[in-house]
Amino acid sequence: MFASVSVVIPARNEGTHIEACVRSVIAQEFDGELETIVSDGISGDGTAALAVAAGATVVENHEQTIPSALNRGLAAARGTILVRFDAHAEMPQGYVAACLRALGEEPGAVNVGGWRRAEGTGRWGRATGRLLAVQLGVGNPRIWRRPAVGSTRLDVETVPLGCFRIDALRAAGGWREDLHANEDFELNHRLRRAGGRIVFDPEIWSIYRPRETPLALARQYWNYGRWKAAMLAEAPDSLRSRQLAPPALLGTAVLAATPTPLRLPARAALGLYAGLVAATAARTRTGWHGAAALAIMHGAWGAGLLSGALRRACSGTCRSSRTGARASGRGTARRARSAGTSS
Repeated sequence: MFASVSVVIPARNEGTHIEACVRSVIAQEFDGELETIVSDGISGDGTAALAVAAGATVVENHEQTIPSALNRGLAAARGTILVRFDAHAEMPQGYVAACLRALGEEPGAVNVGGWRRAEGTGRWGRATGRLLAVQLGVGNPRIWRRPAVGSTRLDVETVPLGCFRIDALRAAGGWREDLHANEDFELNHRLRRAGGRIVFDPEIWSIYRPRETPLALARQYWNYGRWKAAMLAEAPDSLRSRQLAPPALLGTAVLAATPTPLRLPARAALGLYAGLVAATAARTRTGWHGAAALAIMHGAWGAGLLSGALRRACSGTCRSSRTGARASGRGTARRARSAGTSS
């Protein structure tokens, strides 16, 4: 099947990864035309120049967020198919061909995707990569595991990255720019509500490069949790039971430090959690880096979720208070005017 494909890559200060990413895209072989668009968030490390040197077209993303970068790329795309990709990733040969095959063979499919193989380069990255695929991690571990031999395609709620029909993507309005994370899940949610299918294909996979420092990992998962709260405010049915565990862990830690009858049970629960983390780190052979990475992912995601939820609750309360104050003020003014007229 001949296809015209636009690969859109959001990037900001990704000088370490962008060349390998772009070159892996350009090396794709399939029956069609390919353009590679890097949507650059005004990087200060030469990302744009490196992307151009590697063979990509660069568009500027002054808003410097991922959804705005994707929409800038969507606006510039000339293809009929859009492949959303990441600067922290690389395509194995056959990636685009597998996406096109699934999109063409699955009736009603508007987005297809697959799984990811996490490959870190340093101790933190390697530990994080192994832990993404365990049940104790954050998120869906299925997307980080090689599917079993004989696995077939299946309909899912969302897929990482994705390969879209551009007409369906534009009809949906692209990505929501008020969500700085979880934008993929929200878009797929809208596409499914419009009657489209989101299809997971075990033949589609890519290489992911995890964050290589504790601070970068904490920032990543803080943002994930914070913007998950925004997603839940509008689509509460997107909540999964496993996502309650990180904020519950933080609540348990608070109880363990508070002089209440729940202090001892909370400390016992934290001890159990520490044992699970240590056992998981030992089983995955990630050592103390793995134990620390798990604690960072859980703590940062949970704190981000609670922070986002509290911020939205406060914002709603403040708006209600201001509205009530304005209404009260107008009522007082009307009563004063009425009193003045009757006298």
